[in-house]
Amino acid sequence: MAAKPTALVIDDDKTIVALLSATLRAAGYHVLAAYDAMQGFMLAQREVPAVILLDIQLPAGGGLPLLEKITTSTKTHAIPVVIISGGTDPKLEAETKAKGAAFFVRKPVDQKALIALLESLDSRRA
Repeated sequence: MAAKPTALVIDDDKTIVALLSATLRAAGYHVLAAYDAMQGFMLAQREVPAVILLDIQLPAGGGLPLLEKITTSTKTHAIPVVIISGGTDPKLEAETKAKGAAFFVRKPVDQKALIALLESLDSRRA
């Protein structure tokens, strides 16, 4: 049996982390969670997950600077980053894509659409 891919969820809202974690586990992922930018970066470097789900509004550094660190680090640059944001600024999606995000998903998250998106990422890597 193949090992489960690992997903890293980085969000300071524990309810969102629990919801996303349950959705990802049901889809066959091993899930790691971080609640601030610093912890998220350290986990990404140590575990090198298959995908990162990243909130923009984060303590200890913020999501946009973290996205830049992840996408420019030699260890994590190839990991697809899915931005999960409740932000309403129409420029935010373009800004995150310019900084290397693979996808931008608005909160509240449509769980079926999120899993379909992750499956499309998996099929690209296969």
